[in-house]
Amino acid sequence: MKIKYTIGEMAELYHISTDTLRYYEQEELLVPQRAKNGYRVYTIFDTWKLNVITTMKRLGVSLKDIKHFLDDRSIKREKELLSEESLFIDDQIQSLTKQLEHIHQRLHVLDDATDDSLLNAVRYLDYSKRKVIFIESHMTTDDQVDMAFSHLANQKNGQWSIYNRDFATILPLENIKKAEYTHYSHGILIVSDDEQLYDGVISEGRYATIRYRGQYTQAAKIYQRLRQQINADGYRPVSDAIERYMIDVNHTSNADEYVTEIQIRVEREEKER
Repeated sequence: MKIKYTIGEMAELYHISTDTLRYYEQEELLVPQRAKNGYRVYTIFDTWKLNVITTMKRLGVSLKDIKHFLDDRSIKREKELLSEESLFIDDQIQSLTKQLEHIHQRLHVLDDATDDSLLNAVRYLDYSKRKVIFIESHMTTDDQVDMAFSHLANQKNGQWSIYNRDFATILPLENIKKAEYTHYSHGILIVSDDEQLYDGVISEGRYATIRYRGQYTQAAKIYQRLRQQINADGYRPVSDAIERYMIDVNHTSNADEYVTEIQIRVEREEKER
């Protein structure tokens, strides 16, 4: 192991710029020795100090407080530093664990969405309550829908992961009855059951669902088919439709790969006696 380093070697070792090292020297955080030729010489002790500076900066400690620690080191202060770093690492682990869960959820959605056997078939699925955040906005064009989703993605301080974007629109039941299949009332983001930040819930119950692949211009035909099947199976629609975009422009540039799922809560039609 080398016991002395030049400024260039120190910068390369820690993946920082020589300007940063000069700044630390200017602030009297890390003042190297000087060789006879005037060149800076960093020792093993300087590498330790640089480790401390890097760690404390990552924890958000000011340069003033870092200098105070380096000038007045103690066992008590080091224990405090290690405790702070432990908490920081725990936070990072929790954040990465949540990101990993979102990635797995998104992979599951993609596997489900690309299952050809589930396309164009009306299915009845029982859902428990689902948490959502939403934006209320009258939307009739793709651009308006995209804008609503952009707003949703940046709500709650932009905490939503790029992998956690289960977007949908709400199409009021009255609009479905009037065959106005592009007059949406809300944009929603369906979030996980353990999410603490949410605006409301989608009601539990039995939902008639159908999904299709390709352009949204098919929507009117798909809605009509779903309504006919609901009626034929002895059900009646009792909720607004959820139009869920399982694969859209955010996931592929090929519109033929889009997958959209329509969900409408239904109840059995009461038969006349």
